[in-house]
Amino acid sequence: MTGNRKQTFLLTLLVAVAFTIRFTFWINPGFGAPHATIYDVELYTSFGIQYIESIASLNFTAFTSINPGVPPLGMILTGTAASLLGSHIGHVQAGLLAPITASSLTVVPIYLLLKKRSQKAALIAATAQALDPFLIQYSAAYLDSIGALFTVITVYLIITGRGRRDLAAAAAFASLAALTKFNFLIFPLIFAALLLLQRQVSAKEAAAYAITPVASMVLNPWLWTPKSLQSSIELNTTLNNLPLSALLGPFAIGVPQSLPWYVLTYLGLGAVFWNTLPQITQFVFFTLSIWKALNRKLAPLCKELTAVSAMVVTIFVLPRNYWTYVWAGSIRGEDVLFKQFYPYYFYPVGPFFAILTGALLAQQNDRTVTTCSRLITYPVLLASVLSPFALVMNLAFPYWDFLFTLIYNLSLGRWVVEGLVATSVTTAMLVFAVMFSELIHRRAFCGRRRTPHPPRS
Repeated sequence: MTGNRKQTFLLTLLVAVAFTIRFTFWINPGFGAPHATIYDVELYTSFGIQYIESIASLNFTAFTSINPGVPPLGMILTGTAASLLGSHIGHVQAGLLAPITASSLTVVPIYLLLKKRSQKAALIAATAQALDPFLIQYSAAYLDSIGALFTVITVYLIITGRGRRDLAAAAAFASLAALTKFNFLIFPLIFAALLLLQRQVSAKEAAAYAITPVASMVLNPWLWTPKSLQSSIELNTTLNNLPLSALLGPFAIGVPQSLPWYVLTYLGLGAVFWNTLPQITQFVFFTLSIWKALNRKLAPLCKELTAVSAMVVTIFVLPRNYWTYVWAGSIRGEDVLFKQFYPYYFYPVGPFFAILTGALLAQQNDRTVTTCSRLITYPVLLASVLSPFALVMNLAFPYWDFLFTLIYNLSLGRWVVEGLVATSVTTAMLVFAVMFSELIHRRAFCGRRRTPHPPRS
């Protein structure tokens, strides 16, 4: 078997394995459906079908008024799958084919991104994407898994591409991601900025890559009429109305002592929830990075680290306050905090940690250690240091989120014992994460390049 045929066979096999697992988990026989947490199943299928019907009937008014404030591409793909196959397997199940197919296909750009580093690295990373339990479960996230596929493709084109044509393709796929969900509009802005700071791209290239997705926002149909525009503004100012929510959210809700909890949550502990499978890939990367750092065998993986860092920061800066009073209202005349930040928001981080894990596992024992900026390493290290907590909690203590919601509701407006204990625990965890990240950073990324000893005479 030739090299190209072997590569095609491996890729086809990996995609088939990933799709079979996801199809079995969610659609038929649907082993995960009665037990695993899933969100907005019928809602997004309904929106998608409405999109297809309005396009087919050329109903402009209906087209512009469907789920205003949310980009349309993910829903259009979901509606297409539901309309074509809904009569055979059920509309909800058919709608799920769009995100689980996107999640399965993400194996391909991950593999292609790393194959030049080594086929071993490519296989490990692609397998991690295919088999990670968290990614299997939240492959059913209608918008996130589709947007993540386009985003991994754009990273592949940026890292391996040459010339203007590849840059244009990268910007085009970044636009497709942004037209799926606004989260993915933030990513190219951060990724371009980090690449520019490290002089990995020119200012013109960074600007072209970042501006194109922003310009593509004019394709959102709810921008085209005053009524739908007003509806989209009202929706987003209600739910996504606070920049730097991870830092400002505690003060906005009147519970400043929850700041350490917020920071931990937006870095990864927000993925802890009932009936949520653990993120294995991040934990594997964490253990590998410790082992390699202790042996000083962890050389910087510059562009891969930059991409992962950009995605971690993207989730960290999402303008969605973790707790609000919007949906809960009042009980017995008292305001009640209510969660509005969900585990599947962390799905896009998974494929990027798969890339980094594969590259790290296949890395040769290189004793050269070069300087790497904390701006790049810290987001990645902080997220990975928290992965053991998330793993254990999702397996054995999924009540973390509910417990702290309860505590901060009880301590609202006053510093009670419960509030002090919660603040002490979360502060200690945050301090530990920062100190451990600094240790790994210094050990692995902050040395001087070693020079060989001169030969003996």
